[in-house]
Amino acid sequence: MTGKSDYTAKNDLNYLAGAGAPPDLTGGTYLALFTAVGTDANTGFTEVSGGAYARAQISGQATTNGATAAGNATLHFASTPAWIVAGMTIYDKTASSVIPAGTTVLSVTGTTVVMSANATGAGVGGTDVILFSAYSTATGSAPSQIASGSAISFPQSTASWGTVIAWGVYDAATSGNLLYWDYLGNYSWLPAEISSASPGVITAKAHGYAAADSVMFSTEYGGTAPSFSQSNLTGILAVVSPATDTFTVTNASTAVNTSSTGSGMVRKLIQQPIPINTVYTFASGNLIMTAA
Repeated sequence: MTGKSDYTAKNDLNYLAGAGAPPDLTGGTYLALFTAVGTDANTGFTEVSGGAYARAQISGQATTNGATAAGNATLHFASTPAWIVAGMTIYDKTASSVIPAGTTVLSVTGTTVVMSANATGAGVGGTDVILFSAYSTATGSAPSQIASGSAISFPQSTASWGTVIAWGVYDAATSGNLLYWDYLGNYSWLPAEISSASPGVITAKAHGYAAADSVMFSTEYGGTAPSFSQSNLTGILAVVSPATDTFTVTNASTAVNTSSTGSGMVRKLIQQPIPINTVYTFASGNLIMTAA
């Protein structure tokens, strides 16, 4: 189900229990686009390929090659990595206190990064390791969230990339370990009950769905799928006849008829076609990760 992958969840628990170190992400993290989804074990996903597609780097580190004195906001590098863009959060891994919390990238040149705040204390050293992230710092009590603080863009497509329905974060530019994934659209999973009827009526309090919205159904966190006299609740479903708390669905244009009751969770998602000659971009704040 959406959220942390098996790899991340196991590593988090090992780290908290003192049974292992956290994953090494010094090589950066990378955003991927999916046209079909799989399991939390990183099986069954269909990632976009061809047409100049490449994962977008959303975090990483770079080492300064010159000092930044207190009261100055310009970081110096032998060569500024191309993935560093305005809006990214900045953190000094070598001396954490010298760059104020919440500092972001204002502008970038081939060898410099101008920060939104001046260096403090002893200033940034000439060989400090600086971390950059497209995400702002996490907020809220559990479930906590972290949202993208900068725009995240992919290369311009030179062919159709198909219809994207989900995204994932990996620890490598290709292959690697899946760390987190979610469907497009920042929508929550809602508890749902399903009647035995033709078509089966789904009840999800104050769901807010409109006719033709795309939704998914899951029993991963509890519930039992109904029996079906026609079609099923597998894959992407289309909302039909929405009322305040209820709706029915079709699967590939066929009504889903049920012969027993059921329960589970439903969630809205966005289906996004990406045609040729398109630069697909997640605007600042539009990519959110949640930890329960």
